[in-house]
Amino acid sequence: MTHSVLIGAPNQTTGYELRSLVEELDDFTVIDVADSSIRAESLVASRDPEIVLLHADLGPSPVLQLIRDLVSRRPGTAVILLTEDLTPSVFAAAMDAGARGALDYPASLEDLQTRLVVAGNWVAHMRKHLSQEAVGSNDSPLRGHLVVIAGAKGGVGTTTIATHLAYDAVTRVPGRSVCLVDLDLEKGDVGNFLGIEHRLDISDLAKVADDLSAQTVTSAVHRGESGLITLLSPSRLEDIGSVGERETVLILAALRRQFDLVIADVGTHVTPVSAAAVETATQVLLVATPDVLALRGVHRTTEAWKRFGARRIDDVKILLNKVSKDNDIQPETAARLLPKAPLDVWLPEAFKVLDRGLNHQSPEAVIGRAWWQRFHGLAAELRTVSERDSPQKAEAPRSRYSRKRRSAKTAPEEGQSTIEFAGLIPLILLLMISLWQVGLWGISAAYAGHAADEAARSAGIGQTQDQVQTAALQAVPRWFRDGITVTEQAGSVKIRAQMPILVPGVSTKGLTFTSTVGFVGE
Repeated sequence: MTHSVLIGAPNQTTGYELRSLVEELDDFTVIDVADSSIRAESLVASRDPEIVLLHADLGPSPVLQLIRDLVSRRPGTAVILLTEDLTPSVFAAAMDAGARGALDYPASLEDLQTRLVVAGNWVAHMRKHLSQEAVGSNDSPLRGHLVVIAGAKGGVGTTTIATHLAYDAVTRVPGRSVCLVDLDLEKGDVGNFLGIEHRLDISDLAKVADDLSAQTVTSAVHRGESGLITLLSPSRLEDIGSVGERETVLILAALRRQFDLVIADVGTHVTPVSAAAVETATQVLLVATPDVLALRGVHRTTEAWKRFGARRIDDVKILLNKVSKDNDIQPETAARLLPKAPLDVWLPEAFKVLDRGLNHQSPEAVIGRAWWQRFHGLAAELRTVSERDSPQKAEAPRSRYSRKRRSAKTAPEEGQSTIEFAGLIPLILLLMISLWQVGLWGISAAYAGHAADEAARSAGIGQTQDQVQTAALQAVPRWFRDGITVTEQAGSVKIRAQMPILVPGVSTKGLTFTSTVGFVGE
């Protein structure tokens, strides 16, 4: 088996000498020679060598710091220090930094071969162990699964997807420890999205990144009622500078050791911090919308990651969000405009569905079944939740929210609602009676006017008083005739009728109305 070796030398002479020694060995091949610590970091990220030989004079970064960074990013890579002053204290410092050994320089061919063989065997065993952890025996993610969510441009829904993906993972797998990290340092909105106010944030961990314990991490994160754990972005602008590339790698490594699943929202800007998170992630999801600006943003972002040496496009999953039949660009068209085909799973435009969750500051309030079914498919693609992990294969989180809403209505509250409704019944009856009475009076007034018209017509043709009264009574129903009096005056007829109360024909003395109509005698 041939092992790849990267050499970090401060000058061309040293690099040439080391290359010549390594190439004399049968099972080792030199893939490149770096003349600076910056170049060495970039080559490790892009070429992924198994063994790195670093000379102590390599700069500009201190070599021990470079060893720490390389080991934290590539735990399956063996780093060997070459120094012209190999003392016990130098050897101890190199081992503390994470090196797999140290050699005097110039080194003999025998010593170099012995050290490289030991390092090669260690790398083969370590990488086999790491690959088994990454995949697992049942294709389900084990502790340390890191998923990074990035956006091609602003407004594509990165924070929404990250929070909903984390909530889906923690609710569908009981007992699962899930940590959501807000790595959008300048414009992180996870705290506002979930309604969280916490005293500590990621900048507090960055200040003690070299000595992170489980207790320190626990004190900085926030645990929600659903069980979702969050690590927020800096609340103060002056604290952003304390979170650098190296601190990010150390913090994410500590979180991966402590939680089953870590989901990081890195926002839309490519920075050294976000690139470090992308480089160390086991899965990277790049979110875009079906429009020209977002699709161009995918190209721009992936090219930037490539220049940073953080991630190749082949190792990135692209998700289309806010897809609608009204879009000019449909998923089939977008696939031809992207550097890589997007996932078959896409998320629909769902402003109305998500509005409730935004107002309640909780993904639990989102009750769209179709939305969560899409997320189940996305979770399967990213291996945040597998079918074997989830005991709730057919039930979306909205059902849980609905049950919670129903269970929140306790027996006393239900009894109170019943009493309140019973108290409204008399008011409803009173209103109906009042409307009936007003209608009855209106009909009675119309009948009185009609009776007065008939009486005036009869008086106008010279009929007697009895005939005039008979004409008035015959013009109205029987129930209205009782209590009607007809009075004929000079040139007019006056009708007085009693006002009915609730029932036609039932009246109370004193409640009357009159109607007077004039006439001209013929």
